[in-house]
Amino acid sequence: MGQSMAVAPLVVIILIVLVLGILAFIFLRHRTFSRTLLKNRKKSIEMLRQLSWLSGLSEKEFRRVARGFRIRVFRQGARLLKEQAADTGLFMVVAGELRIEIRGNLMGTAGKGDVLGEMAFLTGHPRTATVVAESPVQVLWINRAALKRIMKDSPQLKNGLWEFASMRFAMNLLGKKEPYSLWEQNKFIQWLSAGEIKLPNENGWIDLEGKIGVLVIGTAAQHDGSKVSTAPCTLTGTDYEFSKEARVFLRDE
Repeated sequence: MGQSMAVAPLVVIILIVLVLGILAFIFLRHRTFSRTLLKNRKKSIEMLRQLSWLSGLSEKEFRRVARGFRIRVFRQGARLLKEQAADTGLFMVVAGELRIEIRGNLMGTAGKGDVLGEMAFLTGHPRTATVVAESPVQVLWINRAALKRIMKDSPQLKNGLWEFASMRFAMNLLGKKEPYSLWEQNKFIQWLSAGEIKLPNENGWIDLEGKIGVLVIGTAAQHDGSKVSTAPCTLTGTDYEFSKEARVFLRDE
């Protein structure tokens, strides 16, 4: 009886030590994980600063945008975007590799520093491609509602994102046509970087004289009514009347 009573406190002490050990392990692991997340976020925020559509913002505006991004991690094989799905936001790849598919066909890949989802966000149209993780992937994601709120107060952010997205559209459309398909990629990108975005005036007109035009959003109707072009598409000729919401990427010929 006395021996049993002596053993009981010992068992309690051992259990307390075990529980404290487990709690200490959990605390240290959480602390290490939190520090890693903080370090990764700081590194990711610096990557955001390199994006052309964010680099021109004031520090106050940039910090507001950066606070809206959240780190998300996806396993290999996870689907980040689905073709024809509604927009939920856009993201920048921090680490890992993604494949881009249209109707099940591989169209390209994306990796560190690439931004995806911007056109569905800007236009409100369904996703044009499916994006799947080729490896474990970490991204900075901002949802549609959060970015819309910020853009409402920042014309510079809105214009910068449109310029970025429109140049991507122009690259995809013009890059398949000669002579651009024969150019080195760096030359083509430098040539595109001198382009600009134009909106129609109150009469629905944009000066296309001597320009290469890519209709990014909206419609362009020839004045004789013979043809109506719907975005995204390249424009030939100059005789168009544009819809109110139209935006056109222009570059000197």
